[in-house]
Amino acid sequence: MSTTGISSLLSSLNPSTNESLAELLGESSTSSATSSSTSAAIQDAVNAILNSATNTSGSGIDVTSTVNAILQIDAQPEVNLQSQVTAFGTQTSALQTIQTDLAALQTSVQALNDPDGAFSQVSVTSSNNDVVSAVAANGTTAGSHTIIVSSLATTSAEYSAPQTSSTSALPTGTLDIQVGSNTAVPITMGTAGSTDNLSDLATYINNQSMGVTASVITDSTGAILSLVSQTSGTAGALTITDNTGTTGSDGMGFTQATQDVNGSPVPLGTDASLTVDGVPVTSGSNTVTGVIPGVTLTLSGTSSSPVTLAVQPDLTQVSTAINNFVTAYNQVMTDINTQNTVSSASGSTAPPLLGDPSLDLLQSQLLNGVITSITGNNGLVNLQSIGIQLQENGTLTVASTTSPDSMDLNDALSNDFSAVQNLFQSAASSTAGVGVATALNTSLTSLTDPTNGPLNLDMSGISSEVTDLNSQISDFQYQLQQTQAQLTAEYSTINTTLEQLPQTLASINSQLNSLNPPNTTS
Repeated sequence: MSTTGISSLLSSLNPSTNESLAELLGESSTSSATSSSTSAAIQDAVNAILNSATNTSGSGIDVTSTVNAILQIDAQPEVNLQSQVTAFGTQTSALQTIQTDLAALQTSVQALNDPDGAFSQVSVTSSNNDVVSAVAANGTTAGSHTIIVSSLATTSAEYSAPQTSSTSALPTGTLDIQVGSNTAVPITMGTAGSTDNLSDLATYINNQSMGVTASVITDSTGAILSLVSQTSGTAGALTITDNTGTTGSDGMGFTQATQDVNGSPVPLGTDASLTVDGVPVTSGSNTVTGVIPGVTLTLSGTSSSPVTLAVQPDLTQVSTAINNFVTAYNQVMTDINTQNTVSSASGSTAPPLLGDPSLDLLQSQLLNGVITSITGNNGLVNLQSIGIQLQENGTLTVASTTSPDSMDLNDALSNDFSAVQNLFQSAASSTAGVGVATALNTSLTSLTDPTNGPLNLDMSGISSEVTDLNSQISDFQYQLQQTQAQLTAEYSTINTTLEQLPQTLASINSQLNSLNPPNTTS
């Protein structure tokens, strides 16, 4: 029986299956677009029809495979839409990488453009750190200072006469403790549980917050109460008034602590004495501020010989900041170059942002920034003049040695620091012109604008495209589900018909045979 005959037979049995059956038999216009796997599934269905028509097995067809094969053809537009979404995702990822590197570049540029940034960092060196060392706040005026330290600030201390032990009973009476010019604090001795022994007395004093630290020291002579001021210098000098014990005795017997100075005992609790650039200075602390604006001195020893302090720009910090800028700038340029190059390693696959005009704008503005020049400035008029060279691919290199064309960066910083600073930070109002960091920071502020920055506009446009594509995909998937349900119903009907076909043909043959009885011979 021919395929045309089978189709006619089935159509007469189930007219609604005619269109689906035509697809199976290759009469659909979509048959030319099927893949090999799809064609194989349809061919299996056709073979099932032929087998059912010529045999008595009634095997039917695989409804699920047949429907999936047809849906695979119908789903091709969704595959194309998904491919577009994936491509847009790759573009967005590449743009985000460049945007991140661009933000890092602006951070490095701002460190050079900020008046309180890298160029304001200062370092302080001392000719004798054992006598005096120092640190300086950002922006401190550079200069050299001469310091002589005659004496250090000391902390006042008093100690009692030895007692039998830390828990033995103490003399009764009162003990007045005064710190500097503060009001004396009276302590009643002999109170059980608080002032009746040295251990309890030390705890009691420490709980009064009077600016004194009390402790018990035990040695071969017994237990001694030590009182140490919490403030150094004369402002923290201790005055102990001992009214303990019986008449004619010292009671607790406090003694002022001293230190040996040139063979003579000197009471503790004195101010530091020094001269700074010839000016006599006293300080209650060995940390001295306010004498040299922006500089904090730390006194560690004494010396009759002058100590020289040099306050100068921190060239290491500035050099590091400039090199950080070059590294960040080169990263952005490398990002752009990668997107503008089809490498042999990737075959003919183009980078996701190839030909994107926003990258051309970005590259142009960055190049204009690094070739910025100013006038005068002792000859340090552009990056090349301080040893930073622009390469053919748009990246920068920092000269490590002096060359005939430009000096080494470290030499430029050492020989004319203010000119290097001016090259980067010169403002628009300056007669020399706009500095490199100033110009770049202005461009980067525009390029990284969250609303109108070219990369953000790019990503915003892509986001809108992806939203539209996802909407189309959602609509298409709904239609595909409807088609799947319809095809499943149709091919289930065809399958039932094919399973019953052998019985139907047998019935027809039986009826035909009954109409033509066999010939009999006498």
